[in-house]
Amino acid sequence: MGKHERGWVEATEKLTALLANGAEPDDDLTDDGRPDLAEALADRLRSDFPDRTAVRHAGNSYDSLGDLIVESSDGETFVEAKFVASGGTRANLGQDTLTDFGLFRDATAWSDFREEIGFPEDREALLRQFDDYPDDARDWSYKSAVYDRAKHLKNVVDVSRGQNTGSRADEVLADPDASEAEREAARIINEILELDREEKLAYFDHLRAAAQDPRAIETFAHLIVCGYHTADALEEHFDRDLDEIKRLIETDAYRLYEVNRNTGSVTAENPSDLLAGFEWEDTRIEIPEDGTSVSVVTGPPDDRRRVLNIAYNWKNKFQGIQTPSMNVFVPEA
Repeated sequence: MGKHERGWVEATEKLTALLANGAEPDDDLTDDGRPDLAEALADRLRSDFPDRTAVRHAGNSYDSLGDLIVESSDGETFVEAKFVASGGTRANLGQDTLTDFGLFRDATAWSDFREEIGFPEDREALLRQFDDYPDDARDWSYKSAVYDRAKHLKNVVDVSRGQNTGSRADEVLADPDASEAEREAARIINEILELDREEKLAYFDHLRAAAQDPRAIETFAHLIVCGYHTADALEEHFDRDLDEIKRLIETDAYRLYEVNRNTGSVTAENPSDLLAGFEWEDTRIEIPEDGTSVSVVTGPPDDRRRVLNIAYNWKNKFQGIQTPSMNVFVPEA
């Protein structure tokens, strides 16, 4: 989260606490934050915690697991507030998160692995096979040259908004009326998609041979379920006492609230419900023989349960082209 976004979010959190306490809104917070979202969240907190005695802003310091703390005669409930544009994935993390946080010991990061096996060069060689790029496409010395050319190939095969690029390429190749340029663009797209898939499977072979750190995996899973969905947030809390995090969840002392920035709707999630019944025995990352995602699993051999699904993905253009990342999902969600 950038400084600008962190600024309005923190102002909105502080404004939420004031409104939930029935206090007059602060003019500076009203100007800097989103009073509409603060009111929506405050109203939900008033409804969910009728016996509250106070709501205070906890800040984002290391010693607090949430942004807001709801006080009542029964104790404190930590609230993590998320202001989101839409629902869907649990987290969208950097491509090297699992190795950066030590879930795999001594494994090569995904970004480094691609370089080592020559993926960028193989991808460029495929893109170079198309002859008719526009004059304004960047020179190959620019990193954006790959993006420019991939975008042009998508334009040639006429990928509709929201349409899967590979599916559209298959349609073109099956169309007897498609032009030679369209068929060539579709062929190259499909070969890049296959190159990407082969690279991911090779990387999974590499991860499969690496040692794993069950404690780090368990900490990662708990923080994700608790709403820590960025590298900065994970890093801020990764060294926390895992047993303390578990205690807060198990005693119903932690909640996650998501406020839609576009509609103002508020959804509440109790991590204790998502993690109910997990025994946290033999926690590890399960890597399939075929596929481009891995899973955090736990439990005894006769009752293995999936905690998270983690997909290795490219966010822009199409698979293998731009913005490699990891999408994290909670299976029960």
